[in-house]
Amino acid sequence: MQLGAADHRILRELSRDGRLSNVELARRVRMSESACLRRVRALEDSGAIVGYRATINPLAYGKVLSAYMLVNLDQRGAADAKAFLDVLRADDRIIHCAAVTGEYDLILEVAVKDVADLTDLTLDTLLKLPTVRDVVTCLSLRTYKTAGDVGPGV
Repeated sequence: MQLGAADHRILRELSRDGRLSNVELARRVRMSESACLRRVRALEDSGAIVGYRATINPLAYGKVLSAYMLVNLDQRGAADAKAFLDVLRADDRIIHCAAVTGEYDLILEVAVKDVADLTDLTLDTLLKLPTVRDVVTCLSLRTYKTAGDVGPGV
């Protein structure tokens, strides 16, 4: 996917505010409205823009504690992997999951109500899955930057 400077400007602005009107977006990236709309549609069609969503403050639904969980998995069968992924997808406390390199297999970003909720997620949900070997949890103390603050590397 070859992106030009105008495409990068569009992506940067949309990563900061995905609700921008085409009129405002065109003004910010110094393009005509029709050219801007064509480029946005081309970025969507090419897969450079994969979707739009609202970022919800976890406090709005009673989640006051944020943590990152480093997970090691045992290599088991497809059924165990499917069960693990089903739990990940179904549990609304798990915000994000990524496979990572290094000492751990996965990193989970979680938002929970309190320490008891985090304990339940760890002991009664994740560690009861046969494919989970161990979990290390790091509490988030403060957020300094989120994806919309700069843009996705553009």
